[in-house]
Amino acid sequence: MQINPTDDVDISFKNYVNTRQKSFATHMINGVPDYSFSLDFKLRQKINAAPGMFQFFKAVNKYLVPYMKQQYNLSCIAVGPNQYSDIYEMGQECARKLGIGVPQIFVQPDIAVLNAFTYASDDSAPIIVVTSELIERLTPGELKTVIGHECGHIHNNHGIYNAAGSVILNTATVGAIALIPGLQQVLKFVTTGVRWMFYSWIRAAEVTCDRAGAICSNCIEDVSRTDAKLGFGGAKSLEHINIEEYIKQIDQMMATPVRFLEMERTHPLTAKRILANKVFESCDVLYTWRPEWKMPDMNLISKEEADKRCESFISVLSKKKTID
Repeated sequence: MQINPTDDVDISFKNYVNTRQKSFATHMINGVPDYSFSLDFKLRQKINAAPGMFQFFKAVNKYLVPYMKQQYNLSCIAVGPNQYSDIYEMGQECARKLGIGVPQIFVQPDIAVLNAFTYASDDSAPIIVVTSELIERLTPGELKTVIGHECGHIHNNHGIYNAAGSVILNTATVGAIALIPGLQQVLKFVTTGVRWMFYSWIRAAEVTCDRAGAICSNCIEDVSRTDAKLGFGGAKSLEHINIEEYIKQIDQMMATPVRFLEMERTHPLTAKRILANKVFESCDVLYTWRPEWKMPDMNLISKEEADKRCESFISVLSKKKTID
């Protein structure tokens, strides 16, 4: 009697879903993705500890996110299977990799700005917006890294904080701010300390999402190249940038008061982002997501050690050199 070796293999959809859910569950630690930069979560906890702050965030999201979605539906091009199909597939692949719902991606006509950003809330599906100039300047692999980065914001529940931060730091549109009752009065009581805490969190969140971009990328080298291009406008000549030499530049200012100019930046200095990427390349967590990249002779460090190293130079107050 012939025996089919596949008879005992459960190929049901239910088994597929259960297996997939278990796979993603192994990457979550107390509700936080295992690759997340620990400083990102710590600063969010500090922000949440301020009386009434989280309730304020939810109120901002309630009005801001639907308004912005309507604006982008009106002025941008929606990506889909029959329109920008390559970008649509990138979004599909990144969402599958991280285990999140597939976001709606919009292309914003803009020939002057290299940018991508995300709007997400508990009440509606997330959207990612990429500018047309970004598509022109980046390679397909680099663009996929950017989309993976934006999916990282969704995966780490950054949406509610990003929306509130855009209001507190005056980066939201005037029309959106006018929609929120009493907001102008509330903003009068926002102290410089609260603003700086938000800036600190936003910079830490970028490190988390660069890691998500790495996990979703076609190759790890795309991550640092993408950050270099975004930091300097995506110039064609930067394809051959010497990353190591560029990182050394930043050491000239690490021990001087000039470093405090970074305190009101929404992104870490490009050299710091690139170095944080290189630290993550040596982290064992990356290779639990991308085991095909792991080589037998790799000397990997723990997630805790990677976070410790990154925090030492991502912090504006640190005088530590990026390269010892």
